[in-house]
Amino acid sequence: MSSWTKHDKEYGQLLKELEGIAGREGLVLNPDMERLDKVVGLMTENLVATGRRYCPCKQSHPLDPGKDKVCPCPEWKDEIGDQGNCFCRLFFTK
Repeated sequence: MSSWTKHDKEYGQLLKELEGIAGREGLVLNPDMERLDKVVGLMTENLVATGRRYCPCKQSHPLDPGKDKVCPCPEWKDEIGDQGNCFCRLFFTK
């Protein structure tokens, strides 16, 4: 399903979860399928490793659960309000 993760089942579940978040907030996911695949694929890797949706765009390397942000991050609504999308370019206004 994704070139960024081998965890196809988890990727599909996460994508549905993110679509639900977008829908509830009146947003859409990025229509650029390459970007969407990358962000969701890397987030899937974080989810499988830690059990949480750590944002791959704002994470430390290596991941630091004590300071790294879970998606959607606390700033996402401000970012979308300012520029029409979140920093990761995952969530967009319609």
